[in-house]
Amino acid sequence: MAITGNDDASSLVTTSRYFTLRDIDRLNDELFVIRTPFTVVALGLYRGELRRAIHAMKFRNCRWIAVRFGRNLAQHLLGDESHWRPDVVTWAPTTSRRVRLRGHDQSAIIATGLARTIRVRRRRLLRRIDNHAQTGASRTVRQRGPQFVARSHAVQGRTILLVDDVMTTGTTLMRAREALLAAGAREVRCAVIAHVKARVSAQVV
Repeated sequence: MAITGNDDASSLVTTSRYFTLRDIDRLNDELFVIRTPFTVVALGLYRGELRRAIHAMKFRNCRWIAVRFGRNLAQHLLGDESHWRPDVVTWAPTTSRRVRLRGHDQSAIIATGLARTIRVRRRRLLRRIDNHAQTGASRTVRQRGPQFVARSHAVQGRTILLVDDVMTTGTTLMRAREALLAAGAREVRCAVIAHVKARVSAQVV
């Protein structure tokens, strides 16, 4: 969930744009497939109006945007992978400090909107055991990534859709995915709202 930029306070400057449901829906016309050591799908690039909407969601407490993003991501996934359904939808949790500052974990809300749309259970399967924010960190620090522990009794043998908000280096998703697989998950697929176009190849589908 790392993004490039400064701290939360400075990010508020970019969130004055007022958004409607129609505005958010217009931001989700393309589905990107990011080819990393594992495959991640994204609604778009982390730039322009999509970037501003994500900042409103994260830093201005616009939780409805997170719900809408989850719904729109689900609709793309349903169209692209109509034959595939996860057993459960989960998310890569942010730090407890971020939750205290913002009052919510945006990735959890995205996961809720997605899970309700595809009518699959949404469960918290990961616990973050570090409290170091990825936002604003150097690339070297981000590449080390956060640490997660999965709930093995709830993961064993399940097909899981793992959700996050923004992918920069992919390390957060990689660590979260590794934790789920190590706990016995049968398959873990990944989806994000936006990705930072840097050192990854992306294909519009």
